[in-house]
Amino acid sequence: MLTNNRKLILILILFALVLFLVMTGCAPSPELSPPVTPEPLPPSSPTLTELNLAAEPLAEKKLDVELVYSGGNVSGFCYLGSYAMLAKFNDSEINFMDVVANSGIGASAFYISQANLLTNGLAIGSIGIAAVNQGYDYYIAALEGAQLTDEFFAANLPEDAKQVLSIESEDEAFILLRRLISSGIPVMVHLDISFIKEPLIKHTSYMKYIFEFIGSNHVDHYMVVTGYDESFVYLNDPTEKAAGKGKDIPVGISGFLDAWENGNNPSLDEDCRIGPYWMLFLGERGTAKSASELISWNKDIAAKAPEEIRRAADNPNIVDILHCDEMCRARQEFGAFLKQNGCEEAGNMFLEAGELFRELCQSPNPGADFLRIADLQEQSLAKW
Repeated sequence: MLTNNRKLILILILFALVLFLVMTGCAPSPELSPPVTPEPLPPSSPTLTELNLAAEPLAEKKLDVELVYSGGNVSGFCYLGSYAMLAKFNDSEINFMDVVANSGIGASAFYISQANLLTNGLAIGSIGIAAVNQGYDYYIAALEGAQLTDEFFAANLPEDAKQVLSIESEDEAFILLRRLISSGIPVMVHLDISFIKEPLIKHTSYMKYIFEFIGSNHVDHYMVVTGYDESFVYLNDPTEKAAGKGKDIPVGISGFLDAWENGNNPSLDEDCRIGPYWMLFLGERGTAKSASELISWNKDIAAKAPEEIRRAADNPNIVDILHCDEMCRARQEFGAFLKQNGCEEAGNMFLEAGELFRELCQSPNPGADFLRIADLQEQSLAKW
């Protein structure tokens, strides 16, 4: 047993040891509150540092963005044509044929029985597909809570984006747009062009025809912002084919902002309401699919299309000229791509299918034409 003196000495030693541990943080003190788990930090706001944007927009800036025509007899692929301008600005050798081959729309078909409508089944989702296949990072920005895409056809568009940015106000959206242009990055936007009707009629031939036909109705459209100054925003129109028109169309800033805000105007068709302040732009480029990889990838898509086209033949009263024209243009461009890359016979079959689509709405026997298109696409598979 310990003597009283030894007990006292031991108690003093233990007390000194505990006091030392508490003071150095190695042991809990009965007077201290238990540790509190810190709240997670909120996600940092998007800075786009990888794009090396100008900190502040310049007073004015214009980019030389080459016009890409993507229309046909009607407006056609304004969404894919606008994307093509962004891609071509980064790589001058890219053309609309390349974009079609990278998007899959030239080989695909999708029948919507409720509307008796045959489409490419990809819609604006083809933008993201083309960007990924061409190796581009892409970004989407829009007002917080905005409609980003047609979810029926294009749910993958925001999913495949490098980043989706939420904008809090019109001022923030316009500042970002000008910072991008100031940094040499053209921007694709979605607009209700009824708000900029007058400048479009003045500077384009096709839009003049469109507004004469539809009057004052709301119309959605994809265009590319190529520049701005203190008075105007400058736009490229992918549906204008007249020489000397459609490029760098000057639109008053106020009208542009109204058109941009109303990209989801309730007067537009439900599947056309995108925005407000929706924009898409490209970032860094990695490895793109080779021509042989694209041919193999499109062949898988093309194998599924004949069945969809034959479904349309069962109810051939197709009156949607827009989609007939889109199917025509897509087959023509993809047929040219096949021929350019050593698939001459298959390419010619797609060109023939394109011509049948062109005449479909005026055909005396559209059901037979649908079946012929399906046969051509099916027969071409052995020629790739």
